[in-house]
Amino acid sequence: MELLGEEDNTDTRSLAFEKEIGVRIIKAERATFALNKFLKSKVFSKKTKARIYTAIIRPTLTYGCEAWATTINTERKLRTFENKIWRVICGPMYDNEKGTWRRKYNKELQEEMEIASVDDIRRVVLEWKPTRKRPRGRPRKRWLDVVEEDLYRMGVQDWRVLAQDRDKWRDLVMAVKTLKEY
Repeated sequence: MELLGEEDNTDTRSLAFEKEIGVRIIKAERATFALNKFLKSKVFSKKTKARIYTAIIRPTLTYGCEAWATTINTERKLRTFENKIWRVICGPMYDNEKGTWRRKYNKELQEEMEIASVDDIRRVVLEWKPTRKRPRGRPRKRWLDVVEEDLYRMGVQDWRVLAQDRDKWRDLVMAVKTLKEY
């Protein structure tokens, strides 16, 4: 994202994305506040409340997310916001040992609402391998297989760590684009 009179560098873009994510979280909090009456209501089931969240609040939160450059910090903010909403939907839990009400832990929320954790989703997407027998003919490749082949030809060892540094990753991507196909 370039602003007039401002030099295009990764620090400026990173700050702009963090600011944009902060704005999206504030707008999603406003949508949540407007729907709090429904999210805390005992009349609606948890399934209905979850649909309200996925249909109204989550799109408000993730609008334009395709362009975001996420960092560990921004992912944590998004995960924290989402867990906050799930706690509103599920409500508090009575602790028999202490005799008081308490908030549910993240693991309890994931089990109750059958929510996949962000780490589980990332692992499934990046490391998925087919389970059934392959059809006859030329085997199909996953996108990640092709990327890893290109990186192997470039001599890159630990590409996941390298991808965290935007400048180095950009240079590597430009180098891989110039590879000649055999």
